[in-house]
Amino acid sequence: MKILYVTNMYPSASYTYNGIHVKEQIDYLTKNYPLEKDIYFIDGGHSKINYFKSIFRANHLIKKTDYDVVHVHFGLSGLFLLVNPFLKTPVVLTIHGSDINSPKHFGLMRLVTKMIIPLVDRVIILNDKMLSKLSSQREKLVKIPCGINIDQFDSERINDGKKFVIGFPGNKDREVKNYPLFREIVTSVAARGVQVETVEFHNMTRAEVALNLSRLDCLLMTSHSEGSPQIIKEAMAGGVPIISANVGDVELVISDVENCCVINTYDPGDYIDEIMKLTALEPQQRITNGKHKLSLLGFDQQSVCSKVYELYRSLAK
Repeated sequence: MKILYVTNMYPSASYTYNGIHVKEQIDYLTKNYPLEKDIYFIDGGHSKINYFKSIFRANHLIKKTDYDVVHVHFGLSGLFLLVNPFLKTPVVLTIHGSDINSPKHFGLMRLVTKMIIPLVDRVIILNDKMLSKLSSQREKLVKIPCGINIDQFDSERINDGKKFVIGFPGNKDREVKNYPLFREIVTSVAARGVQVETVEFHNMTRAEVALNLSRLDCLLMTSHSEGSPQIIKEAMAGGVPIISANVGDVELVISDVENCCVINTYDPGDYIDEIMKLTALEPQQRITNGKHKLSLLGFDQQSVCSKVYELYRSLAK
């Protein structure tokens, strides 16, 4: 099968971590299944004009090449479908979170995504909250959260216990990540006499992510919305305690995992209380059984990609 991937989520020289999980999924699929790939990357971070260029360039690629399936990652990447609504090639759309949740710009991103969904054959969603938002298109929806290479992040913990190290999962400049709340929580914890160090997980290589996860006493997620955040799964693979707002599928993923907690509010005090419980533990006790939970959920790359491949097979011409 020959697959065209159209995505605005893919690593680039200026943003090496952008869409790395999309790249890893594509790489695993093409390495382990009889697939050929073409990738059309829409560098929207460099210039928003690239989205408009994609309308014509993506359709040109599809017209000149006999693809079996087109797989679009992120709603805005499917703009080309609006001018080619009768495309004969089967199209799969993976929704990643902010494309269906974002209220920014009067919900324009969400509106575009909902306009595109009726034009595709299948929609991969990452969690049940997406299912409720798209219930009118239920017959198209397939829940397949993105997977990870679990062993890649299963590193020996190297925290020396001198400081309590808290990870911020993402780019602090992105409004959706809610860095002001994270900063307020960390400042309050430090005011209680805890020596705190923070790590921002942004634009790191996979090796750097694994190394810095191994240093953490806690990953703290304060986001307003998420899909199925990869950093949560990566932290679980490394046995890192997680305290998170109830976003995306985090509650499903970390429920019943020791030393992990989901908070249903954005009250700083609720997060601080849970962090202080972790600070009371010895450094070697700040571990979890997250790797086992990931295996139970089938979030390893092999399990996830086998489902994606079978979806391709069911749709291919």
